[in-house]
Amino acid sequence: MRYWVLASLLALSAAGCAGGPTDTENRDAGANAGSGGAAAAEVHLGVPGGTDGLDFTALEDGSVLNLETFGQGGTHVLLAVRCIGFGARAFVELRVKNSTDGTELVAPAPARPQLLYCEGEVCDLVPITVMMGGIASTDAERDGLAIELTANVHNVAGVSATDSRRALLSTADL
Repeated sequence: MRYWVLASLLALSAAGCAGGPTDTENRDAGANAGSGGAAAAEVHLGVPGGTDGLDFTALEDGSVLNLETFGQGGTHVLLAVRCIGFGARAFVELRVKNSTDGTELVAPAPARPQLLYCEGEVCDLVPITVMMGGIASTDAERDGLAIELTANVHNVAGVSATDSRRALLSTADL
């Protein structure tokens, strides 16, 4: 009997280490659920703003996003995601699609939910660096390239929402 109990405890412990939600994640995920079930969730794509680059600024369709290298040679863009109705932790996936040839890059959500910075019900993930290598062929012009950005967000409680915006890339900072 003791061996069965020990084996059961070890199995439960291993399941918890394999990526199952923690008590904190369950609490955070349910924080916004009303008495009738899950609250309406919203996602908004943006860019870092403010003097320190840690504020959320909404991304409008047609905005210009500067490609940057950060001194390492690869190209990236800086984005931000605002999440409402998810709690303090969420899984955030970003997709970038080349509007000219259909090439798509995916920055998948991590295996564990990301901690968001929250003020009340509004929670931000800012800044997010998205790698842009491969968005266009090596000889293609990237300055002025039209792209579509999509943020897919969900939490452990199954709340999900999506936002998409069109933007143009700029090579001015390269």
